[in-house]
Amino acid sequence: MLVASIIFLLISAPAQTILLMMGASKKSIEMCIEFLGIYAVWLGILQILNDTKLSHKLSEILSKPIIWCFGKTDEETKKNICLNVSSNILGLGGAATPFGIKAMQGLDDKTGVATKAMIMLVVVNSTGIQALPTTVIGMRAIAGSASPSIILLPTIISTIIPTALGIFLVKMFYKNKKSKQNENAKTNSYIKQKKIKVNKNG
Repeated sequence: MLVASIIFLLISAPAQTILLMMGASKKSIEMCIEFLGIYAVWLGILQILNDTKLSHKLSEILSKPIIWCFGKTDEETKKNICLNVSSNILGLGGAATPFGIKAMQGLDDKTGVATKAMIMLVVVNSTGIQALPTTVIGMRAIAGSASPSIILLPTIISTIIPTALGIFLVKMFYKNKKSKQNENAKTNSYIKQKKIKVNKNG
């Protein structure tokens, strides 16, 4: 569709198409440069957290919620989860990605099947609580918004609700799955006992 659109525009209005493409390229480069400042600040803060070992303290503070959501993990994985969640809270999706990948590798049990903790991490990242949506605020400021930070409260509300619902659904799904497995195990055990009694009597 993109190629067909460009060919059509080049045939119908070649001069305007080239000017628009050059103008759009210029704007995209300018936006990338302006975003560099925003990302430099927050990535710098995250690096300071890492270098000063404050990320370890952060992981200790968030230890109980992380264990409740993801189960027991090693310290490195816990730290990566904390940095991933912190980056998402600050609205830095790009910075959260590498920490999320490292956390996912730490949660992988090498069975080839996604664990409960891995699914929980995907849900938390997909819903993503954002207390400070820096990227969107930056985009609004670049676009000339009179009040770029007015989205703070709606963003917090609209991200907390789906995150809480997602965590609840994962917990409920695995709780039901576990109870069904226990019921199946009890049924199988009962059947085996019956077979043993029948064989003895027979």
